[in-house]
Amino acid sequence: MTERQTAFRGFRLASRVSRIQPSPTLTVMNRAAELAASGVDVVDFGPGEPDFITPKSVCEAGKRAIDAGRTKYTNSSGSDALRDAIAQSYNRRHGIAVTRKNVIAGTGGKQELFNFILSLVSEGDEVLIPSPYWVSFPDQVLFAGGVPVFAPLDPANNFRARLSDIQPHVTPATRVMILNSPSNPTGAVIRERDLEEIVRFCADREIVLIYDETYEFFLYGDNRHYSAAKWLGEFPETVVIVNSMSKTWAMTGWRLGYGIAHPDLISAAAKIQSHSTSNPSSIAQYAAIEALEGSDEEVRKMLEAYVERRAWLIDALAKIDGISCLPPDGAFYVFPSVRSFYGRAGITDSASFATFLLDKARVAVVPGSAFGSDDHVRISYATSMERIREGISRIATAVASI
Repeated sequence: MTERQTAFRGFRLASRVSRIQPSPTLTVMNRAAELAASGVDVVDFGPGEPDFITPKSVCEAGKRAIDAGRTKYTNSSGSDALRDAIAQSYNRRHGIAVTRKNVIAGTGGKQELFNFILSLVSEGDEVLIPSPYWVSFPDQVLFAGGVPVFAPLDPANNFRARLSDIQPHVTPATRVMILNSPSNPTGAVIRERDLEEIVRFCADREIVLIYDETYEFFLYGDNRHYSAAKWLGEFPETVVIVNSMSKTWAMTGWRLGYGIAHPDLISAAAKIQSHSTSNPSSIAQYAAIEALEGSDEEVRKMLEAYVERRAWLIDALAKIDGISCLPPDGAFYVFPSVRSFYGRAGITDSASFATFLLDKARVAVVPGSAFGSDDHVRISYATSMERIREGISRIATAVASI
């Protein structure tokens, strides 16, 4: 080995890498997995992943694709058949008239969000993000050279986005706004009037609205989901939709998501995708077509289970001194405030509270700081009632000792 080789001090990485951080949710998952691998019984409330298996009919469609040899490249933006199925699903449910030219399919909704941000955001452009927010929104903006600007949402309004919360943070540099409903992490569902006001506001100011509706089918009580797709025909240069097969159909490992937008933006996103991943898995595409065109019976069963878990969890958390929690409108998370514990037992913020629970109770939660709200933690109830009961019992015992 030469002297130069022994003196190697590491790579000179591109500046864009230093702008972003690893996903905090994956960090929690990884540490919980390490403990579990060493034999520790960890109740993991961290991952946003359904505990259900992919519906049998969807799996069978994937198997048929394999048996039929449909394992080759497709169009890099997804096959015509899949993009037609996505367009028809939206036309049927929202009374619009999009075609495959308005659709791109890729390796998860996260990829299409990334493609759109890279297509729209230039160096120094501001992207307005209501807070709390999904962890990847700001880092994707930073990667693109943009500036994330956060608009805090009112917890008294259950963190539901309103124009009055957002408008004060808009500047002449605002290029894009990202909305997520139902929300990860809060479960908040935007009201139709508020969404329409935001869409029209964005259209008047030439701001592109990226609307992430990944959890659209998981709603509770009288809450209804309203898609910004309703205004796509009226404002084709304003509204952009991001969605995924992962949550609704328990297809996280299949990696299939999609975007709907004006054909010019779809073409730009497709250009980026053609040089990154190219097409999503051909097998996953055939499975997704079955999900979109087949029965939603299994989705309804998942929702029934989430309804039961949510009701039990909200009641159980209310009985723990020091924890306060608003009932979520949708998705499968609760976002309780744990601030009352700060200043005790070495707990100073949501990260140290999460560490305390993992060390003391062997329960994994995600610190709210990952979502822009350090007073809270996120608890996913996409796990069995048995594990939910066990985890909450452990949390109650641990915090009672503080």
